[in-house]
Amino acid sequence: MSQADNTAPSPTASEARVDRIGRWLTLGANVGVVLGLLILVIEIRQNAALTRVATEGALNELMLSTEIHLAQPEQSAAWVKSYMAPETMTDVDIRMNEAVLVSLFLQWDSGFQMERSGLRTRAEVERLIRNTAPFYFGSRFGKQWFEAQAPGWQGTDMMDVAGPIVTGLDENFMRDYYVSLRMTPEADAAP
Repeated sequence: MSQADNTAPSPTASEARVDRIGRWLTLGANVGVVLGLLILVIEIRQNAALTRVATEGALNELMLSTEIHLAQPEQSAAWVKSYMAPETMTDVDIRMNEAVLVSLFLQWDSGFQMERSGLRTRAEVERLIRNTAPFYFGSRFGKQWFEAQAPGWQGTDMMDVAGPIVTGLDENFMRDYYVSLRMTPEADAAP
């Protein structure tokens, strides 16, 4: 056997050109895959941001709906009783106010769902609860209602976060807050 038989034949010019084109095509395909992945990541982030905005909007709509409901005269009268004189509440008053408190619980639960799906942080959910709890549970009635619901929520994020917040509320917060908003006539008013 001769030495010439052991060597591979040298590529022709057209084979070398095809090999170069193949390498460029492979490089182009790899760059295309990387760009595609980057575009996909950007699109996923945009979709997450849009989902967060839509979910936050729905949460705000629920809060607005609750507040508009509270502004209706009959509901407003029952609500005022809940923090000014809860002992005078009728069963109808209790039920009307319970609907409001359930609505707030659903808002908080939505916050926890958003956290689980990565659309909110635990700190944001806790801030939502800290900002709203006093205005709904800062009364003897509100705290008593919350305590009545607690057994059904034991071991959940709701009780882990909201439980200590509501427990720490002043039961006269709502009464004192609304009394502080009343305007008194000025003694020195000029005619």
